[in-house]
Amino acid sequence: MERGFRATNRFYILLFASGVLLVAFVVGAVWLMRKVTGNVRKLEQMTLYTEVESEAVVVRSERLFTESASESQILLEEGALVSEGDAIAVLYPYSYESQISAICTKEAALYTLLQSLLRTDTGGTLPAAVIGYNEQIAAVSKQMRAAANGERDPVEYAQLETRLIRLQEERRNTMVQSLKNPAQVETAVAEIDALKKSFETDSARTILSEYNGYVSFYSDMNEENLRDVSQLTVPLIKRILNAPSIGMDNENFSYRIVTDRTKFYLAFVQSAKSPNRLMPGQTYSFTVKGIKGAYQGRILAERDAEQGVLYVMEVNSDVRPLLTTRVVEISVQNNATGLFVPTKYLQYTDGVPYIYAKSTDGTYQKVAVYIAGSDDENAIISARDGHITLFAGLKVRMPVEDKEENKS
Repeated sequence: MERGFRATNRFYILLFASGVLLVAFVVGAVWLMRKVTGNVRKLEQMTLYTEVESEAVVVRSERLFTESASESQILLEEGALVSEGDAIAVLYPYSYESQISAICTKEAALYTLLQSLLRTDTGGTLPAAVIGYNEQIAAVSKQMRAAANGERDPVEYAQLETRLIRLQEERRNTMVQSLKNPAQVETAVAEIDALKKSFETDSARTILSEYNGYVSFYSDMNEENLRDVSQLTVPLIKRILNAPSIGMDNENFSYRIVTDRTKFYLAFVQSAKSPNRLMPGQTYSFTVKGIKGAYQGRILAERDAEQGVLYVMEVNSDVRPLLTTRVVEISVQNNATGLFVPTKYLQYTDGVPYIYAKSTDGTYQKVAVYIAGSDDENAIISARDGHITLFAGLKVRMPVEDKEENKS
């Protein structure tokens, strides 16, 4: 007689456990399938209005000149258009005032002595030639005061002081030659000649423009650092952005000639982990805070680095409104059209954005992209490698690499 199967409590417990495991497996598989499916999407066409706001460093084609001078007489207005050879300023060397004052003081003292000696020799009268020199010296002194006060052309001042010294010397020589005993004034004459020689060595001089362009009398001493736009770096631009002040050099006379009047550059930095990017080679419309109207600028270069992404924008426009400012606030606007991905599908490595695109072998490959514009939620992209073609319908997936690679 066959024995029948008899279910025990243990059997029911094992059966229940197996059912639970099966259900858990099915639920997990469904959840995983949905998760993977949700992480994959197809590239589609879209037009986005994008806006990038940033502080930017103004880069001009300019030459900086610094001259040693204790005083200067500027002959032109700030921003004036100059041609090569135009007079810019009259510079007075160190100790100019003390030299001219010392010469005139010693000449006056010697004149008093000579006047006394001559009157003793001639019975109280001065030669007619000396009286004529006195009249000429008085007229020149009056003209010098007018030039110093701005009542005459300041350029004349250097010419007048040369004439004053010459008239004083001629008057002195005439008086000495008229003396019966010239040795009486030899020491005084020698002192004046020494001062005159020093004065002639360090005389006032007129500065002439060496270039055509706009003249400016302000400098932040960054002109040399910014001369070559191909050498601009993120650290340099960040340093200038943090110290943008511009002022006159108080110890010397400085001026700039902006040689290219119709072109300038803007250099600005964006976060290495931000989708707010611009496309190299593309032209954008932008505005500058505090300046009326809009500009057009072409992105000349994009330089990626972990500490930020540097953009250099070329602007073909009159540089005069930005002649005396180094840092400006800009707002770049654009309607970007092209293939888009949600920004969460982007990964950044050393400032370069990547997507994961499905290749012909079915695997997902890391592809470096440019971002032509973003509204923070979506980004218009194109492949950086010209041999790679992105197209509508191409599958892309969210980054799922290890945490170390996805830290940025």
